[in-house]
This record gives sequence, structure tokens and C-alpha cells, in this order.
Amino acid sequence: MGAHFDQVPLVGTGLDPAGDIDGWLASAPVHALVEAFSRTEQDHELARDLAAEKGDVAERLARLDAFTDRWDTRRGRERNLADELPMRPDQEELVLAAAEALGMHGGTRLRYDRYDHVLMLGGLIRACLVRTAYAAHLVQTGRVTAGSVTALGGHRPFVGDEFELAAQAGAPELEEEYEAMDFGTRRAFGLGAPESVEGEESDLPGGTWGVRRYRTPDGMPVQVVAAPSSEPERRRADTPDSYAFFAKQIAELQPGERLLLVTTAIYVPAQHAAAVRMLKLPYGVEVDTVGNEPGVLAGMAAQQFSATKYLLEVRSTVRSLARLVDALRQTP
Repeated sequence: MGAHFDQVPLVGTGLDPAGDIDGWLASAPVHALVEAFSRTEQDHELARDLAAEKGDVAERLARLDAFTDRWDTRRGRERNLADELPMRPDQEELVLAAAEALGMHGGTRLRYDRYDHVLMLGGLIRACLVRTAYAAHLVQTGRVTAGSVTALGGHRPFVGDEFELAAQAGAPELEEEYEAMDFGTRRAFGLGAPESVEGEESDLPGGTWGVRRYRTPDGMPVQVVAAPSSEPERRRADTPDSYAFFAKQIAELQPGERLLLVTTAIYVPAQHAAAVRMLKLPYGVEVDTVGNEPGVLAGMAAQQFSATKYLLEVRSTVRSLARLVDALRQTP
């Protein structure tokens, strides 16, 4: 029989985010991953301490972050340029089982049938097309009612096979994420020309931003947003940057509002933890994060991820949780 783990609650879905983090770190799949890739007695000690919830949670996260450095094949590059890790078959099997238990394989978790804002998160070209189509599917089939819809991305130039994938999608002119999000959103929601276009150009790598505002035939507002980076001299905008820009410049969030974030399942844990930190804690809103459901969209096969890709996103989750712990400690 292959590896199997019970489902681990998504951090931030319970009443106590700090308790959720403790539970995540002590969970069987996280313990098993550390044991499976341990090289030293110090590594095995980390696995034992995580299972026993021994030590300060921030310290445990820091130790786990250092441990996951052995999985980092991106080394600052985009995800589609990351190398594959050499793994034994039993390690691959365990990683896939752990990823499923940690909420990286999908399964829609909709707590409500109405959301004030539906956010489609940007990414590589495939994500820009599939996430926008899935969000439109949720709205157009009546699964959810939305007050507004926003595509959140950034001005990130394409790399690797993205140019080829854009051509296959019928849009060979696309060369960057913001334009891909705009293309995907217009196609998914049947939009015409934008009602307004705003933006600012910059010579800095992450300083440019833009907003295109549309309206569906039945009057629902739709925005396509390229967020600026909080460190424009060093890097492009990341997911927390896009959350912050949305909250401050696009939505004027009010306590009690409901937000639904649509992403790819593999990224749900890390991006949801960031949403709890950037949106729920400071603004008092409710946040749900869902991944595309495999097989729902006609003509779009479920995306397959390697064990290495799942380990990279476990690492991203660890880092996102560490930032959430810092925010929780600063929240009155």
C-alpha cells in the first residue's frame, strides 16, 4: 500500500491561525517529508521537534526553512526554469501523498455562495488563462455570486516555454504576465474595450503598475491589475505586493467583506497564508482560497506537477507561514 495521510486543515481557516500553524508543523505529512529527506542526526531531531511542537514556533519555522533549502532548485528563477531533484521512487510517492494531504491537489472549499470580491491570481501563462477561465466558470454557472472580479498580476516578462504556450492559446503577441491576465480575463468574461486605463511606467525592475477597468454585460465591475513591487529596485511584484495594492488602491476593503481567491491548487497553502496576513488580519475580511478543479473546464486538461514542484511549494508555504507568525505577533 502506498503512502497516505489524513487531510491537514488549511492554515487560516480555523478560529486560531497560530494554532493552525502549530498543527501544520506537527502534522504527519510534514514530519514524514523531513524524515524522508534527512541527512544528519540534526535533521532527524528537527523532525522530532516538529512532531512534538517543541520550541518557539518561529524558531521551528526557521529551522524548517533552512532544511528545505535542499529542495530549492529555482535559485531565484521562475518556476518553469527550476531543475528537477533526483529522487527515489519511494520519496516521490511520499511527496505526492503529502502534497495531497497538505491541500495542494485541489478540491473546492467554498464557504459562501456570495463573495464581495473574486480575485484571480497571476502567474505563468497557463495560470493566467486557466485561473481566469475557472473564476468565470464559478460566476457564470452560479456557484458563486460576485460583487466584483479582479485579476491580480504584475509586469513580468515571459520566460522559457511561455512564448510557445501563448502561441498555442491563439495569442502569439503576448509577452508578459499583465497582458496575459488581461487576455485571459477578457476571453473568459466576454469583455469589450476597457472603460478606463490607468498606470505608471518606471525604469525600475518592479516599479511599473497598471489598472484596466471593465464591466460585464450585466454590469459587474472587472479589473485587471499589474501591482508594483514593494522593492522595485530588486525584484518584480510578488503575491503579497498584489494583495496590498488591491486592498489599498482598488477595493477599499471593509471589515466583514468576503474575498474568494482563485489560483492553482499547488499554490493554495502558501497564497492563502499570505492572504490571511495581508488581507484578513489588517482589514478584518473573510478569505477563502481555492484551486482549479481538475476536469471542470472543457479543453483544459488537469496540470500535472512533479514531486520537485510540490517540494518547492512546501518550501514556499513554510516561508509564507513564517511571515504570518511575525504578523500575528504584531497584531493587537
